[in-house]
Amino acid sequence: MAKQPSEEQGNSIQAEPAADIENVFAGVGSAFSQSGGASDTESVCASVVSAFSQSGGSSEILEKGVDAHYYRPLIQAAFRGDWKFAKRFFERDAASKTAKITSRSETVLHVAALSAQDHFFENLVELLSPYPEVLEMVDCDSRTALHNAVLCGRIRMIKALVRSDPKLTQFADKNGRVPLGIAALEASMHKDIAWFLAKNTTYDGPNHPFSSPDAIDIFLDLTYAGHHDIALYLVERCPRIMTRKSANHDGVSILRALAMMTSHFPRGARLSVMEALIYQCLPVDLNYKPTNKNSDPALQCLTRSLWNAAKIVVPTIKRVHEVKMKHMTTVELAKRVCMEISSMNTDEISDFFQDGELLFQAIAKGNSEIIKLCIQFFPELIRIRHGGDSLITLAVIERQERILGLFLKLSSTAELSLVRGPTWQDSLDMIDAAASYEPRLEAVANVVGAAFQLQREIQWYKAVESWVSHFVRTAYFLKDSDNKGITKWHAFVREHKLLLQKGEKWVKDMANSCMLVSTLIVTILFAAAFTVPGGNDNNTGVPLLLGQDSLLIFAISDALGLFSSVTAILLFLAILTSRCEVQDFLYSLPKKIIMGLCFLFLSLGFMLVAFAATLTIVLDKRVEWVLIPITLLAFVLLALFAVLQLPLLFQMIKSTYGPSIFYPESIWDGVKYIDKIRD
Repeated sequence: MAKQPSEEQGNSIQAEPAADIENVFAGVGSAFSQSGGASDTESVCASVVSAFSQSGGSSEILEKGVDAHYYRPLIQAAFRGDWKFAKRFFERDAASKTAKITSRSETVLHVAALSAQDHFFENLVELLSPYPEVLEMVDCDSRTALHNAVLCGRIRMIKALVRSDPKLTQFADKNGRVPLGIAALEASMHKDIAWFLAKNTTYDGPNHPFSSPDAIDIFLDLTYAGHHDIALYLVERCPRIMTRKSANHDGVSILRALAMMTSHFPRGARLSVMEALIYQCLPVDLNYKPTNKNSDPALQCLTRSLWNAAKIVVPTIKRVHEVKMKHMTTVELAKRVCMEISSMNTDEISDFFQDGELLFQAIAKGNSEIIKLCIQFFPELIRIRHGGDSLITLAVIERQERILGLFLKLSSTAELSLVRGPTWQDSLDMIDAAASYEPRLEAVANVVGAAFQLQREIQWYKAVESWVSHFVRTAYFLKDSDNKGITKWHAFVREHKLLLQKGEKWVKDMANSCMLVSTLIVTILFAAAFTVPGGNDNNTGVPLLLGQDSLLIFAISDALGLFSSVTAILLFLAILTSRCEVQDFLYSLPKKIIMGLCFLFLSLGFMLVAFAATLTIVLDKRVEWVLIPITLLAFVLLALFAVLQLPLLFQMIKSTYGPSIFYPESIWDGVKYIDKIRD
């Protein structure tokens, strides 16, 4: 630690007082009592400084120690941002600028860094800038004022300190963390601070922040905070850090940290239709990429200005741009890490992936992009195992269809098969995993209700069953209570017994609710059919308005609504009387639910049309403009129902009639990019 200024410079070191910063706002103490209860801090300070002067000067205070109340007015001024008062205090007692004024050995600079008073702090730094050793003073935790400013997220304070003394970025606290490390871990929400410190932290200095054994922790903290662009900027400067594993984080590497962050990759994004369109159109300029020399600088500047203006006017564009920037930097960082690992020798690569924990984490989180990238760079990983299970078996256990798709291909008969045929043990493990059941939030996030969760489980079992041999799928699973062997399918039924009960309850509850609504619609439309708007002729019983378009629309919509409601009631009644066997949840029950909801939706629409036509007939001669608001209101109600119910119906249709959740995806897409990097 640097030495403090000498007394010739007017800044002698004072003894540490007993006051703690926690007592700053506890009251003024005896000094205020002696002043007659006055609240004027300035008068109190004057009396204290006067007593200090009468006691023989600062040297005597150094020997005897300073009362706790002596520096309290200065601390209060720092928290209030009262620079005029603090300046007078310094003029009367020059040693107070460097004195340790709290029990934590903090100087006024440390306290000011916690005060959120930027202007006060900047003035104080300017006053102390001729003496760098003062700026480098540390508290009991070996933290400088820069550490405190980082913790408080004060970018102006940080810039003022670094401008005055760039070496401050190299000072580590008692835990060995430089300010950049604290910004990455404890102030991760202040990305601008992390960027500033990343660009101003150098390799030299006593702590060597980017070459010490714990340097990987800074990169991991930046990765966990989602600051992949900053991590990418730093690894470009020190590429060897990318292959290290942290001793303080259970051997975690940057690639393993990325493997657990599925939402930071493009496939893990959850965007609306509008956001997805904006996502495709937005340009992303990674910070580390140089400007294209072949393009027009004026055009680049204009394009950048237009997008910046759009991000300010439309907040959604700014949010989507941040999401896309995170995705692009995450993918690029993962590629750079794999590239650096590929430069290692074969034994080192084997040691890096030996436990398979990295790939297992990626599979458990559904991070297919990491799996694909690792196998592209290191094809031998396709044979790696974790806990005795292959990657294919792990994908089945975790119910990750995207991961499994990397190992699928179309056979000559247009049927799906595995790229690498499973061994006998792999086949047994896969069918056992498909027959077992363990609820996983990631696997059922996009599935509607317990019934369709069971449908998804059956789809998984049927798919795995088609990929293994007949003998394996019919082999005995285990012994039941009668000591008789049961097949894999019977084991599947037993393992999913609880889910079957939940699915049956979900289906019947939905059928009951929807049938009640359908019954009400039938009652209304049936009664409306015998109460024709406008009345009937007393002699013939023919409607008086027969021939008018409005009456024709009413009659047709009423009849169609009635028939749709009755059909929906029959479908929901069929669900209530169903056996609800396991195999019924694959097609039979989902088909009835989908058809019932479709007819219920149609009946609601026809009922609204009939109601609008009736109001038009009744009010047409009295209020001629009534047709427009009635039509708009009917469409609003239909749109509301569509927004609330169609997403549910769409997912049901997709799960039952849509394309299979299993589809092959080539692992080797993007190999040209890898070859380009290697060249």
